[in-house]
Amino acid sequence: MAEDRTLPGWPKKKLVKEVRRHLWHYGIRPTKSTIWQAAWAWADAIAKSYWHVHWPLPSEIATQYILLLLVEMKSSSMLRLPYRAQEIVPADVAALLPVSQHPNLLAIGNDGVKRGRKRRQKQVASDTG
Repeated sequence: MAEDRTLPGWPKKKLVKEVRRHLWHYGIRPTKSTIWQAAWAWADAIAKSYWHVHWPLPSEIATQYILLLLVEMKSSSMLRLPYRAQEIVPADVAALLPVSQHPNLLAIGNDGVKRGRKRRQKQVASDTG
């Protein structure tokens, strides 16, 4: 099968199709953006690190893409959860979150800045005092 020459390392078109299929399963439609190119550059570097070129699995390349996407969202301040998301977690949502990671997992979406009423009350108290 022919290679996809638009991506680093020229992966087989079948591999690219499998990675896209894996992402599509989760509702993610990758584009030929810088993140997509970076994910393939990362996968190419991993593939070349073996004695014989051995590409990562499609699910692993898709995971790299998602990780890079989350990093970009975090750097542009778009990776945020509502202020109370860590305090209010319905039982069905809590069942989906790993128990040992629950508090730390939700912290990824919080930038450490408290928003909302409590913050405004502290500002008013400091202004008057």
